[in-house]
Amino acid sequence: MQKKIDKALYGPGMLEVGLGAVLGLLLGVVVACVFLVLKPVKTVKEPAKEPVAGTIYYLPGSENSAKSRGWQQKQQSLVANGTVELNEEELNAWAAAMRPAAAKPATPAKPGAKPGAKPEPAPPPAPSSLLTTSAPNFRIKDGLMQIGVKCTVSIAGISQEVLLVATGSFRKGSASIVFEPASFYVGSCPLHKIPGVTRPLLRKIAALQPLSAELRAAWDRLTAVELEGSTLRLAAQ
Repeated sequence: MQKKIDKALYGPGMLEVGLGAVLGLLLGVVVACVFLVLKPVKTVKEPAKEPVAGTIYYLPGSENSAKSRGWQQKQQSLVANGTVELNEEELNAWAAAMRPAAAKPATPAKPGAKPGAKPEPAPPPAPSSLLTTSAPNFRIKDGLMQIGVKCTVSIAGISQEVLLVATGSFRKGSASIVFEPASFYVGSCPLHKIPGVTRPLLRKIAALQPLSAELRAAWDRLTAVELEGSTLRLAAQ
């Protein structure tokens, strides 16, 4: 009874005030992160001359087919001896080839439609898992690699597409060469500023990519991965 009287007279204690402040701060961070994740990223074809404050720009890598014709031979060389040089066009052609577009079945013509009328295309299927990804897009500039991946998050029948963009270089990890991002944006949210989040999410995205066992084994054999100018160099012993 005395505690209730003291609380009524003097208000909440320091512990309660501190706990309320911490919970309020965490809630604010979560709301801010959700807002930034859902804030659209502006895709551009060249660097913005006058960037708008608060806007995140995404410049995807080139997909010029004339500069990517040799990627199949380089894939074979990587599997055979692990030493190749690749430009961003070859990387993007390689990534796209691993994600062939599925043919969409056509729906039957509506009853009463005129003979010879073209059937209507079927609507795209809804994502079957919580997180699905598109083929990654690579851009190499000034010794750094940018990796962009479009992800679709599906919860309770509601889907939201989010762009993930990581920029960084490579380093030697405990088991193999790993990508070390200097920046990592999910939508417009700078996730690299939140400790302990970037690497687990990157590992999850990498695990969703359809790499064959032989390509994963070839990557594990690499002893050096270097970015020079606009070229990616892979080397193995």
